[in-house]
Amino acid sequence: MLARIDFSISDLFNAKSAVLFLALCFLAYLISPRSPLENKERDRLALVYPLLIFVYVLLFQVFFLSLNPHVHYYLSRSGEFTWIMNTGICCAFGIVFSIRIFRTFGSGGRIYGVISMLIFLLLLLGGMSPPVMSK
Repeated sequence: MLARIDFSISDLFNAKSAVLFLALCFLAYLISPRSPLENKERDRLALVYPLLIFVYVLLFQVFFLSLNPHVHYYLSRSGEFTWIMNTGICCAFGIVFSIRIFRTFGSGGRIYGVISMLIFLLLLLGGMSPPVMSK
């Protein structure tokens, strides 16, 4: 197998980052007061979002689950920054949704909100390192 040398300029934001950001903004809209959903429905959705984002980060940012196994654009030198940006976007939205849970629900929701907030803070502040190409 031939090694690919990557001399391309590092990207901070690509199409996948933009789609990820827009999808998470849409999820945030669904639980906002401007949403046409009822209050109970918004609260139920808010409870699911941190877990949904955490599973996404595990599957697609850590384990690189993909429909096309030959496309791992994070593994190049320029892909590291994109990986950091996409993980940062997910963690930032995860923290925001966790804060909403903490502020909205009772003691059980507060515990869930704090735990999920701590998990996302650990992920954001260096609990994971960017992927590297092995020789």
